[in-house]
Amino acid sequence: MHSRDHSRVIEYITDTFVEEPAWLGAVRAHGESLRPGMQLSAYEGHLLGWLSRMAGARNILEIGTFMGYSALWMASGGARVTSLEFNGEYATIAAQHVAGSPFADAVTIVQGEALSWLANQPEEPAYDMVFIDAEKRRYVDYLEAVLPLLEPRSLIVGDNSLLWGAVTGEDPKAASKEATLAMRQFNDMLGDPARYDGLMLPTIEGLAVARMKT
Repeated sequence: MHSRDHSRVIEYITDTFVEEPAWLGAVRAHGESLRPGMQLSAYEGHLLGWLSRMAGARNILEIGTFMGYSALWMASGGARVTSLEFNGEYATIAAQHVAGSPFADAVTIVQGEALSWLANQPEEPAYDMVFIDAEKRRYVDYLEAVLPLLEPRSLIVGDNSLLWGAVTGEDPKAASKEATLAMRQFNDMLGDPARYDGLMLPTIEGLAVARMKT
C-alpha cells in the first residue's frame, strides 16, 4: 500500500473545490483560537454543506454546536438547522456568530443537554438529516434517541468516527476504551445493510454517513 501526505491531499482538495466566505472563515478562526483542532476544517465544512444539499435536507438537527461553524455550512445549503450545545459559553458565542451571519433566520441554537432535550421532543418525524459531533462515548445514545424524530430515508452523519486512530488501533490511547467501543458500535450500526445504506468517508478523522432505508 502506498503511503502519502494526507495533509497535502486535503490542501489540494480545499484549494480546488472549497470557497469559504470570509465571514465563515472568521467563525472558524475564532474557534481555533479557543480550542485548536476542535471544529471542522473548511474542507469538512464544505463537505457537510454539500451532503446536505445533495440529500435535499430541509430540517437538520445538529448535536454539538461549538462555534456554529458546521451549522452555518449546513444552513448555506438552504436548510433550517436546530443545533444543540451543552456548554453555555459556546452556545452564547455560536448564537452571536449566527446573528451576524446571512443565515440568522435559519439557525437556532439550543443550550442544554442533548439527550434530555431529545427525550422531551414529540416522537414524530421532524428532521430529514442529523449531524452528530458531540460527546464521543454517547454517539450510540444520540443515534437511538434521534431515530424517532427522523423522516424516512433521512441522512445520518457522524464526525470523528475514526476517533483519532483509536477505532482502527493505530493509536489505542487516543480515546478512552468506553468511547472507542461506543464509536465502533455506532459505526457498526450505520454499516448494517438491513437498516442503512452507509459508508465512511475517509476524511482525516472519518465521517460516517448513512441513509435510513425506511
